[in-house]
Amino acid sequence: MLAAGVAWSLYGFVIEPMQDRIHTLRRVIPEKQNELREVRALSDRYLALHRTVDNLRARMTEQDSDFQLLPFLEALIEQQGLTPVATMERDTISSQPGYTETLVEIDLADITLQQLLDFLQAVETSGALAHVSSLHIRRSPADKMHLQSTIQIRSPRLDSDAVVADATQP
Repeated sequence: MLAAGVAWSLYGFVIEPMQDRIHTLRRVIPEKQNELREVRALSDRYLALHRTVDNLRARMTEQDSDFQLLPFLEALIEQQGLTPVATMERDTISSQPGYTETLVEIDLADITLQQLLDFLQAVETSGALAHVSSLHIRRSPADKMHLQSTIQIRSPRLDSDAVVADATQP
C-alpha cells in the first residue's frame, strides 16, 4: 500500500506536471520560432532603413551648403526648354528632428507627355538631393494633345539650428 501511495504521489507531483509542461512546450516552441523569424525579418528591415538614413545623411552633408532648390529647378526647366506658369517655394519642417525640407511647387502648361517625363527623369538623375513628392497631370483644355501639370519637388537638408543627438548611435 505504501508503494502504491509513493507511486501515485510520484505520478501526481512529478510525472503529470512534466507531461503537461512537455505538451505546453510542443505548442509554444513553434509559436516562438515564428515570432523569432518575424523579429529577424524586422531587424533586417530596420538595418536596411538605418543604412538608407545613413546614406541620405551622408548625401546631405556632401551637398553644397549653398544649394538652393528653386534656382536649381529653374535652371533645369530652362535646360529642358519648358516654360513654367508658376513656381512657389517654401521651407517645411520635416517629421524628423534636425532636418528641414524645401518644397517647390511648379505649374507647367501646354507640355507633352515626353517633355514631362524628360523633366522628371532629369530631376531624379540630377545628383542633387531632390525628389518628386507629388505629381498631378491634367489634359490641357485648349489642346487635347498637351498637358497641364503641377509638380511638388522636395529637397531635405540638415537643419543647422537644431541640436541633434549623436547620429552614430542606432
